[in-house]
Amino acid sequence: MIHQFNVTDDIYNKLIKYSKDKSFEYNHRLAGNLRNEFNLMKYSSEIQPFILKELNQIKPLMDYFKNLRVLHPKDLPLTLSDLWVNHQKKYEFNPFHNHTSVFSFIIFLKIPYTNEEQALISPGKKSNNDKAGKLCFYYLDQNVDGGINELTLPIDKKWERVGLIFKSNLNHVVWPFYSDGVRITVSGNLLMDSSNA
Repeated sequence: MIHQFNVTDDIYNKLIKYSKDKSFEYNHRLAGNLRNEFNLMKYSSEIQPFILKELNQIKPLMDYFKNLRVLHPKDLPLTLSDLWVNHQKKYEFNPFHNHTSVFSFIIFLKIPYTNEEQALISPGKKSNNDKAGKLCFYYLDQNVDGGINELTLPIDKKWERVGLIFKSNLNHVVWPFYSDGVRITVSGNLLMDSSNA
């Protein structure tokens, strides 16, 4: 469902550089309740080969894609359709949402906190379900009460240089954190390229 991959030093260093480009605001296209979100599509040719290489190694996702291609007689290839950076500060968040593509990914560049720090300062620290700084995915599951299951990922500094790739229709939330600093992630979407069909 959600697959993790490591980011090479070369790609990580490029993304750190590209993440500083604030030329094109992208807030109007994104669900994020963040002040600083920027389009990075001008760098897509640098990033797409790496993402496609990682994706091609994930059998469950490639099997899913092959089944989709049965519906398309021309065997359309995947292409990077969106690429953006989020500069998330404390109290900011990404609400419940999904993406309109085939696959989506998130690459964690900088995380300014540890889970232990969040556990000390979170307003939910006495809760039995503290979500400070967490990334949660939600999916239908008839075996649980309410029919919706949750996968919570404890994203913190240890996740820097790590990426996740998943089907774009998978709903997710990025909960706010309560430390100073900026959480920098690069995300993107892949869809079928019909430009030459």
